[in-house]
Amino acid sequence: MNTETTREEAAQVGPRLMGLMVRCLNTVSLHDVDNAGVKEGIEELGAVLDAELRGRASVELQCVGGIPFLCGTRMKLGEEHLDTAVSLRRYLENLQVQEISFGTGLRREHLRAFLLAFQKHRRTQKPQGILLEKLGPIRLREVLTSNSALTPREVMLRYYARLVVLLKHVIASQAQVRVERFRRVLLRLAEVSVGHEALLVGLTRFRRTDVDGGQHGAAVAVLSLLMARRLGLSRAQQLDLALSGLFHDLGRGTTTLSPEQEFDRTSHELLARRGPLKTALRLLHRPLEPNRLERVVAAHDCLQPLWSGQAQRPAGLVGRMLAVPCAFDLLTFPAPPHPGLAPDTALRLITHRAGTRFDPRVVRLFTSVAGFYPVGTLVRLSGGQLGVVMDVPTDSAQAARPRVRVIQGAGRTKADYVVDLAEPGQKLTIVASLDSTESDFNVPHFLFA
Repeated sequence: MNTETTREEAAQVGPRLMGLMVRCLNTVSLHDVDNAGVKEGIEELGAVLDAELRGRASVELQCVGGIPFLCGTRMKLGEEHLDTAVSLRRYLENLQVQEISFGTGLRREHLRAFLLAFQKHRRTQKPQGILLEKLGPIRLREVLTSNSALTPREVMLRYYARLVVLLKHVIASQAQVRVERFRRVLLRLAEVSVGHEALLVGLTRFRRTDVDGGQHGAAVAVLSLLMARRLGLSRAQQLDLALSGLFHDLGRGTTTLSPEQEFDRTSHELLARRGPLKTALRLLHRPLEPNRLERVVAAHDCLQPLWSGQAQRPAGLVGRMLAVPCAFDLLTFPAPPHPGLAPDTALRLITHRAGTRFDPRVVRLFTSVAGFYPVGTLVRLSGGQLGVVMDVPTDSAQAARPRVRVIQGAGRTKADYVVDLAEPGQKLTIVASLDSTESDFNVPHFLFA
């Protein structure tokens, strides 16, 4: 079977198979296996598997990092499938398995035996005991047999992309903001990013072809999450701050500019003024809740000083926390046609305004997370080489001497090696940061290569 056919099946059959499996697991969680609804679900699931097992030895339903796969190929899911994918992840994680494999010779009684075993073990202290059950051609595996298993880096990249896509959809469609959906994605992103914080910062440096707010909101969200993590806040507090960062500028992307206004700075400043009000209206479409009101206040508090005339700091703690990553991202990725500042130049400007526009303590916290040369910055070394900053030095005294992946030698030759500028005796230093768009380098590619 060729790869293209497999991808087509994963796109068409995968969501249906996943939906039927989750439906059966949901039903047996509430009812007896001999319930009429369970019997109907078994019959429908069996019919789909019978069709898929023709001409192949097995069909594998997998879930890696919360992302569902069919026979090692990622499923293409619409928004209507996201809740089902979350349910599948929860069921498999509880059993501590990643794959359900259905082999040839599968009959309805095998499916019934599997659901009985699931019902028996799901609420026990050791639900992984289901792995010891004899289920015929049905196999449960803790480790995937597929070669398509994702690394933590790849999972993190996919969750960040999902966060951007969901936010873009909310902005473009004017749909109601379903906070819990974003919370689930942020939770998984927070879990998988432990130990990979530098790469998470690097994800915010992807080039942007539009200014609809999707990538800006996602960037502020993850930078705020990492700041809260550095402070030692609880997981719930980290997520609350990240959600406030995600939605703080939601309203600015809801108003489109006419062609003659697209490059007019005054028009963009007007959108900035209206942003907090429009953000509040978007968040208040649904019934009032304390956490929604807190995000409304944070959005207004974060953006208010930008257009209130005399320079002043945000009054609230959340507003002060969000103001720094928000300003950093807007300075490095401004609305066209204005060129963005180099990341280190943007940090110098923010540091210069610490004590007036920004809280000095938050500026220091942000610098400790992002670095003086933030991860993903394209830099020129004193030897003439070009490189990409890979991480943030743990010693603040070495903030200007990070680890750099050299991608071009002094003579414009291709290169691929890592230099730690903080190593004793290392004479190379950073002499300038560069605009990656002018150099035609896709910086995140080198971070994840």
